[in-house]
Amino acid sequence: MNIFKEMALSIYSYKTYKEFLKNKKSKVFLFGIVLMLIYFAVTMLIPFAGFQIRTGGIGSLLDENIPDFSLSDGELWVEDVIEYDAGGTYMCIDTDPEYVFYDADEMEDQLYRYTSVILMDSEKMIVKSGGEVQGFYFSDLDLECDKDDWMRWVPFINFMIVAFMILAYIWMCALFFFGVLFVALLGMIAASCMKYQMTFGQLYLLGIYSRTLPLIIKAAISFLPVNIPFFVFINYGISVFILVRVIQNLKEQQLNRPLEFTSNTEYYSGSNLGSNNSNNDNNNNGNDFSWMK
Repeated sequence: MNIFKEMALSIYSYKTYKEFLKNKKSKVFLFGIVLMLIYFAVTMLIPFAGFQIRTGGIGSLLDENIPDFSLSDGELWVEDVIEYDAGGTYMCIDTDPEYVFYDADEMEDQLYRYTSVILMDSEKMIVKSGGEVQGFYFSDLDLECDKDDWMRWVPFINFMIVAFMILAYIWMCALFFFGVLFVALLGMIAASCMKYQMTFGQLYLLGIYSRTLPLIIKAAISFLPVNIPFFVFINYGISVFILVRVIQNLKEQQLNRPLEFTSNTEYYSGSNLGSNNSNNDNNNNGNDFSWMK
């Protein structure tokens, strides 16, 4: 049975879980890896790909939003005046040599109503953060750069994004297999209460398959504009419910299994049925009754 068929059956067919117990550990581990890859693709890769298509990529986005500028010989030049004022945040960048801000210690009273402030003129930068106003001159930075220098960082930014995606997937897989530990532990408690004996390894294996439906629901909910309170409990609760149903089904299959005889069933003759039957043998003229499988 291929992995994708197992994913479909693990959602609704509790009887199939008995067949999952026959799988090798490597196949079960691969099942979990593929399941998380699908979840990762739906929740992160596809939305990010959509963002890249809409914006034209990180390079295009930076090129459109970063104005042409240069910082040389301690003097800043920006092509356009930039001003933003909303939500307690104020930013103003104006490098016209005739337009110069006061020093930081003189600006505190004027910026009292803002929580965060960034001011830039041709020679200095003033920042307000955490209630404190600070300023510094570009000539003290010993730094020269322009927009082209920033755009050269685009390949590195793309590399960092790819590295972040890989690390995020590895982290999600680690959390997935760690979370199954709790599902298996609760499954062991349920099996004990139902008086059905299973090893922790078997419950852990079945717990991996029981995570399919909750992850599908979790992926669908991630696209909703609202958050569901305490969904983590609902998420793992579904897996535990599936595991309890599976244990119940396995127990019923064991109880309803017909009596099986081994291949080395012994044959008994009427003369060997015991002393209580010796008289019956004589009355039946020594007929031989054989009991066979």
